Amino acid sequence: MIELRNNIVCAKINRQGAELQEFQKLAGENVIWRKNDSHWNRFAPILFPIVGRLKNDMYIFNGNSYRMKQHGFARDCQFEIIDQANDHVSLRLQANSFTAEQYPFDFELWQCFELIGYKLKISSVVKNCSEKKLLYSIGGHPGFHLADDLSNYYLDFGKNIRVEQYLIEGNYYSGKTQPLHLSQTFCLTNNLFEEDAIVVKPVPINHIRFCHKTLGEILTLSCDDWTAFGLWTKIGAPFFCIEPWWGWADDLISAGQLEKKNGILTLDSFGERTHSFTIQLPV
Repeated sequence: MIELRNNIVCAKINRQGAELQEFQKLAGENVIWRKNDSHWNRFAPILFPIVGRLKNDMYIFNGNSYRMKQHGFARDCQFEIIDQANDHVSLRLQANSFTAEQYPFDFELWQCFELIGYKLKISSVVKNCSEKKLLYSIGGHPGFHLADDLSNYYLDFGKNIRVEQYLIEGNYYSGKTQPLHLSQTFCLTNNLFEEDAIVVKPVPINHIRFCHKTLGEILTLSCDDWTAFGLWTKIGAPFFCIEPWWGWADDLISAGQLEKKNGILTLDSFGERTHSFTIQLPV
């Protein structure tokens, strides 16, 4: 376990999956949920090189078929420490025989964590290590602790907006959408998640405040360039997820061709791209 600390906040990250497991003020409560495998066996996994589920858990690239589990393999891999100090750490995953069976690309994935005041900045740097183009999606999936029932919490989107919610049917998008009104006091209830996650794309905002009706603001998650976000919990479970994404799951009519996958990103030869979001505790 890697521990980071400044004079205000501290965090703990596991090299397995480069997964954030704790984040709190020095004299405060951890805002990451206390993992319980009976509900969900993750804390805050990185989603790479896909977000969500592939249709039939497989895809085709250059005429070959590959199988890959939901959200990809990075969350199950051991990362190596490349650079570490009191308030930051950089971890790296390189392509290997395990990843090549599922993903025929030569890549590096860097997960970088940095404490800045009350804020934790999480950056994913994707590097193409070959002359061939690299195709990928990526996302974050932090689960936040619920001290009591979900109905005592709300989200503040900073303004009243209407968006399109992409509807899910059996782990895939049905191809249908419905209008969703996001307000400065968007009350959370279990019935919102009876069918699965709430998925919104494109994203017309750059932050979401997670608040308790009596305790006030718990944290703010911010992202400047996400292409989608997901909101998710399991009914009765003591966590709530706010997920910044660059990509999303297949839909029911997906053809399985990776190059034509909705939300797929492309890196040119030896290119790299950084995707970042922050979690900030209230001052």
